[in-house]
Amino acid sequence: MKYIIICGPTCSGKTTLGIKLAFRYNGELVGADSRQIYKHINIGTAKPTPDEYKKIKYHLIDFLELTEEFSAYEYANLARNMIDAITKRGKVPIVVGGTGLYLKALTEGLFESPKPDYRYREKLEKICEEKGSEFLHKELAEIDPESASKIKPTDKVRLVRALEVYKLTGKPISELQKKGVYKKNDGPLWLALAPPRKTLYENINKRVDEMFVRGFEREVVDLKPYIETLRKKKVLGYSDMIEYLFDKTITRQQAIDKIKQRHRNYAKRQMTWFRKLPDLRWFDPFGKGYLDKVYGICDEYLKKA
Repeated sequence: MKYIIICGPTCSGKTTLGIKLAFRYNGELVGADSRQIYKHINIGTAKPTPDEYKKIKYHLIDFLELTEEFSAYEYANLARNMIDAITKRGKVPIVVGGTGLYLKALTEGLFESPKPDYRYREKLEKICEEKGSEFLHKELAEIDPESASKIKPTDKVRLVRALEVYKLTGKPISELQKKGVYKKNDGPLWLALAPPRKTLYENINKRVDEMFVRGFEREVVDLKPYIETLRKKKVLGYSDMIEYLFDKTITRQQAIDKIKQRHRNYAKRQMTWFRKLPDLRWFDPFGKGYLDKVYGICDEYLKKA
């Protein structure tokens, strides 16, 4: 089964390329963004516009309520079924997104993890603030030495999740992960976008400014019933808007600055994640002859039996 994956950091032009490839190869897009799956959060997640929806079929975005939980394991199952259905229709599946864990689950497999326990997670995060992430790392080393050897003492997110999974299942996350691995297929074509850092950061800053012009403040005001949900899920940008609009703890300009910084930090983490993956074809989307190179590689990949 052949399909194309377009990955890279936020603001690198993934959706634009995905639409171009869909037109050229009679394809349909499959989202791989952990924020764009939710309804109501549109401007702050840079969802494709209604006009873009009309141009091409785009699956696995804007289909969940904010209160619903959704795991990478569930994403992988849905995405595989969608890719299979698109292929059977005689079209080319094109997966577009920057959520590395979703793409890992899709291409390598993941175990079926338990639903988040936000109360216990907050307890662990508080311990981390008071005693440091190394304290959590020592706790993890006692119950799951294998995971502790792979997770850095400074990686608070993965430490908290590993301890949370153990509390919910009674089993080390390393043991559960081994059950989730499945035999890989012949492999998708990975296209990774990496603009020069200066250009990428300029694009991020410009996008955030445009978000406010398009009505980001009004969107968040209308999300008042979901404030606590957004806080728990820590959706990029929205937590800062809540501080500005509802908590009144920061100014509008401070919110803008924080959102820009968080997006730049997020882009950096995405690049770190994707740089570790093998088989990626890297492109500068602003480089000379970029599209011709992409088309050439896609032509060769799709012609193979």
